[in-house]
Amino acid sequence: MLLHGPFARKPKRIRTAFSPSQLLRLERAFEKNHYVVGAERKQLASSLSLSETQVKVWFQNRRTKYKRQKLEEEGPESQQKKKGSHHVNRWRLATKQPSPEDIDVTSED
Repeated sequence: MLLHGPFARKPKRIRTAFSPSQLLRLERAFEKNHYVVGAERKQLASSLSLSETQVKVWFQNRRTKYKRQKLEEEGPESQQKKKGSHHVNRWRLATKQPSPEDIDVTSED
C-alpha cells in the first residue's frame, strides 16, 4: 500500500556497507572516544567519504554493541540480577514491600 500526502513515509534507507578500511578507522576512533560530535564527526565523515548521519548511526550502534558485550562479560547470572532490579527496588521502597530475602517462606499459616 502506497501512502501519499502528509502521512507518506520516507522510503526505507539502504543499509550502508562499510569497507574494511572505513571500519578500521571507525573502530580506532571509537577506541579513543565513544562519542564523536561536531567538527570531529564532520572531519571523520568527509575523510571516509560518508555522511555525518552514517557516522553518527555507526557510533550509536557501536555503543550498543559495546554495552551488550560488557553485560555478557559480566556473566549471565549478574545480567539476570540487574534486569529490572532497580525498578523493583524503587517500587519496594515506595510501597514499603519486604525484599525476597525478608520473606519467610518456611512458615505455614
